Amino acid sequence: MKASVIIPCYNSMPILAELLTETEQVLESMGLTDYEFVLVNDASPREGTLEFLKDLVRAHPRTTLLDLTKNTGQANAQMAALNYVTGDIVINMDDDMQTHPKNIPILYAKLQEGYDLVEGKYPSKKHSFFRNFLTKADNVFECYAIDKPKDLHFTSFWIARRYVVDEMIRYDHPYAYMEGLFLRTTGSIANAEVEHFERTEGTSGYTFGKLVKLWSNFTNFTVKPLRLIGILGMILSAISFIAVIVTVIRRLIDPDMPMGYASLLCTILLFFGVILIGLGIIGEYVGRIFMCVNHAPQYVIRRIYKGTEAAAQTAPPLREPEIVVLDSAAAEATFETEAE
Repeated sequence: MKASVIIPCYNSMPILAELLTETEQVLESMGLTDYEFVLVNDASPREGTLEFLKDLVRAHPRTTLLDLTKNTGQANAQMAALNYVTGDIVINMDDDMQTHPKNIPILYAKLQEGYDLVEGKYPSKKHSFFRNFLTKADNVFECYAIDKPKDLHFTSFWIARRYVVDEMIRYDHPYAYMEGLFLRTTGSIANAEVEHFERTEGTSGYTFGKLVKLWSNFTNFTVKPLRLIGILGMILSAISFIAVIVTVIRRLIDPDMPMGYASLLCTILLFFGVILIGLGIIGEYVGRIFMCVNHAPQYVIRRIYKGTEAAAQTAPPLREPEIVVLDSAAAEATFETEAE
């Protein structure tokens, strides 16, 4: 069995060299001596990052490096790597050692129980309070938006079987959303508790804006926000109808009742606000449809760098599902035994 380890890289620190070395040691101790690394340089702006990654390729000859022309985000960088893996199982890790190699055996053991995909679950995440709050809010939202089971948690540390990857890379639209791709591919997903480590170098490249942009990609995998706007519109219409009836009755009972300009203005602003929010959501969907129809790429690779051993391997074409031949003679023997 061959293992492929994919690592999206952005302004990668020297700690990445330690990550590769320790990952090699862990995989070999597990008996997975056939492995490869696929690194993706997501257009890192820091000077010297590409040369540093190329040095890693030289030092680790089983490594392939994809150099992207522009920053596409972590999800699209992962999709780029998935198109170049050759392994039977695929492991995704971060480049900062927060997803530590020593936890790989835990994920692998859970995968061997028969699951298609295993996600690392952190009892305690070493992120800021605000980042952890957004993660929890996103988990709640995903349960509604993309029907994620409540007890399932998604992280950037996961291991998957090859046929899951083969199905995922069929999605070639620009707005990749890993959680949506996982859930639409398989229902055999499990969590395994692993330790989340402190970041030893640098700071996260995720700003609030990038997190919101990444989160908004859920719209490619659900129409529930559109349905929610429709339901909200019906509720507000019903409230407005009731308010009109109440106003007319009060006016008939008390002709001298003063006109409520303030309440009228608030009502108008409320309805206009809801309409504009609805138009914004619809516009987001229409814009994404436009980008998909125009075949906007997920990523563009400027150059591929391969180590000496990786150069001997080529990514196989999309594989068909595994074929298992069942022996009819064995089945007949089983039925005869049961009949007796």
